[in-house]
Amino acid sequence: MLKMCIISYLCRIMIEKEPTPYPERTEDVIVLVCEPAVEYEKPIVYQGTTITNALKDYYSFTTNREKVDVLKWIVAQPTFSELKRLSLAENKIYTLYTNQYDEILKTGETPNNLQIAQKFVMNGYDVFLLSNPKATKSADFIIRRRNCLYYVEGKTSSGGSALSVRLSEGAKQANRVVINLTNYSKLKRLAENIKATFIQNPSLRELLIFKGSILIQIDRYLITSKDYSKIIFKEFNRKK
Repeated sequence: MLKMCIISYLCRIMIEKEPTPYPERTEDVIVLVCEPAVEYEKPIVYQGTTITNALKDYYSFTTNREKVDVLKWIVAQPTFSELKRLSLAENKIYTLYTNQYDEILKTGETPNNLQIAQKFVMNGYDVFLLSNPKATKSADFIIRRRNCLYYVEGKTSSGGSALSVRLSEGAKQANRVVINLTNYSKLKRLAENIKATFIQNPSLRELLIFKGSILIQIDRYLITSKDYSKIIFKEFNRKK
């Protein structure tokens, strides 16, 4: 009798401990497919017709990839030739109007944009001088360094109240502006003007300033620094 009770008890335990079958899954299996963003797809091969039309496209495109492809196409045009009078062995100035600039340089005059181009060359950049097509928004230069291309508007200013005007004009033509500054004695006012220009022109990414041949680079992040004024003073007191 005792033996039968023990067997019955063990059988009941085994039945209770038998695992229940895993319920059949009825929900959909979701597979996450990560599609690459348009910005990172294989770069387009821009096919322009004229440099003027390419510049129009530059302003109409919205992605950096498209804009860079336009710049690549422009600098590859065979119509550019080296301006040997102002180029260096390592870095060159290229123009669409070599003869025109040669004639100007023979008179002993160096236009503002050529002065800026020379200074870029001295700082390790190749420079492509762009024309100013009528009724078309454009900047003055494409500059190249280490295979990177930048679209830059150039201005010359003696500082003072005119500086803010020149900076704002440049910011409407390109998100990088270079100023050939011929007077930089009032550094506090200069720092204020630079900061105000970035605030008033949200598209402005970088301001390049030539103090003599020294290149000073100021980006949008710098103006938010608590040490902004100190950095500006330090940069403008830099000897080389």
